[in-house]
Amino acid sequence: MAFIRLAAATLALAAVSACSHGTPERPASGPTPIVAGPNAPGWSEPEVRALQARLRSALSASALATSGVAIVDSDGRPLFVRRERSPLTPASTFKVLVGAAALTTLGPAFRFATTFESIADPRDGRIDGDLYLVGTGDPTLTRDDLRGGAGSVARAGVRDVRGALIADAGTFSGPETNSAWDPDDLQYGYAAGTSALSLDQGTVEFHLVPTAVGAPARIRVLPSSDAVRVFGSVLSSYTTLLTIQRDPGRNDFTFAGRVADEQSFWRPVIDLPRYAAQVARAMLRDRGVAVDGGVRVGVAPVAPLVLWRHRSPPLLAIVHEMFLESNNHFAEQLLRALGATRGSGTESGGGRIERQILVRDGVPQDGLRIVDGSGLAASDRVAPITLATLLARAAAEPGGAAFVATLPRVGIEGTVRWRRVHDALGRARAKSGHIRNVNALAGYVQTRRHGRVAFAIIVNDRRADDGQVDMGIDRMLDLLARS
Repeated sequence: MAFIRLAAATLALAAVSACSHGTPERPASGPTPIVAGPNAPGWSEPEVRALQARLRSALSASALATSGVAIVDSDGRPLFVRRERSPLTPASTFKVLVGAAALTTLGPAFRFATTFESIADPRDGRIDGDLYLVGTGDPTLTRDDLRGGAGSVARAGVRDVRGALIADAGTFSGPETNSAWDPDDLQYGYAAGTSALSLDQGTVEFHLVPTAVGAPARIRVLPSSDAVRVFGSVLSSYTTLLTIQRDPGRNDFTFAGRVADEQSFWRPVIDLPRYAAQVARAMLRDRGVAVDGGVRVGVAPVAPLVLWRHRSPPLLAIVHEMFLESNNHFAEQLLRALGATRGSGTESGGGRIERQILVRDGVPQDGLRIVDGSGLAASDRVAPITLATLLARAAAEPGGAAFVATLPRVGIEGTVRWRRVHDALGRARAKSGHIRNVNALAGYVQTRRHGRVAFAIIVNDRRADDGQVDMGIDRMLDLLARS
């Protein structure tokens, strides 16, 4: 798992979109769909019938024949529908819901804050009391950010904290890990836990360096702290085959196997607030700041002295990054942040906010079941007409052009960069979704004559990943782009 650094918070979203993410981008062959085309002619009945006939042909093969499809014009009027009100498992297209709701509720310029706080003024280099590390749900907080915070505390003249370092993650509540997720996923970074105080997207990095063949490789834990313990060993070899198992109840990791090349592995940690505070204490120690009372989880005072305040990139950039690389951790943090706006920083609280926005905008909710924010849960349900109508409504808002631009360009970048489109290249933006037996795509296409359309297609079938499915979806996008 690679941590992708978000662009500087002051950059425009267009600049964020242009940042390198490690994969060369294909040049766009047409305009990027950011406008609805207000002067575009409407769809005549013969044009709609012709489009429907072409789409039925494109979407007739393999599992596509039973897929759920909804394509609507810029006003939300259906152009082509099939099983559009059937509640289906959406996989990561579900992120469209939390992204739109977060931007509507919190605003595109919103930034999460993380702070070091105290009650006592650090006179003579000493805090006579506790030091508080307070999180509000920043999904982007990294160890480098926290190291900068430790430096700020040291520059404030603090040399000794007579009390404890207390982690305050009270903005969110509920279990860190969603009980609906497949247990097999929980060992991987994409299924890390959720907390108002989460570091490096809820994971720890293990950096492995082979030595002489047959000798133990070096295992470096990043960031360094007393929070993570390593057991077992990995042999240096000509091939790589290893296992990393975490104890279910603590951050103890056991290694076995062999490694050929220097590389890093990211694994989720548990008890996220305490882990972040333990890392922070080690960083403070490195800066010459002693914490006498250890680490605890608690609640910060109401009117503190703020020694350091870190702000995340603006929410618009966070949502763009979430869509671009389908970041589950970002989505889960945003869902609980939604709930926290009404005093319940839980998954269910966030789900209630999402539903309220759908009701306000007149978006159908047939069979909607919100289990998480990311779509990783196989028990999530949404109808294609819900996603397509939501996309149409979001694009029609005053800030709609910016929302459309948060979605990655199909065939060019992000998780949709490998789609084989032609007419739609540079004219489509979409969010993909893949888990077992699910293949889904939702987004926008800029047609040549009729402005922008919104679409959602969800395949729930054991043949979901057949080549014919992706070929049919790509053909659908090209047909829309030519319309």
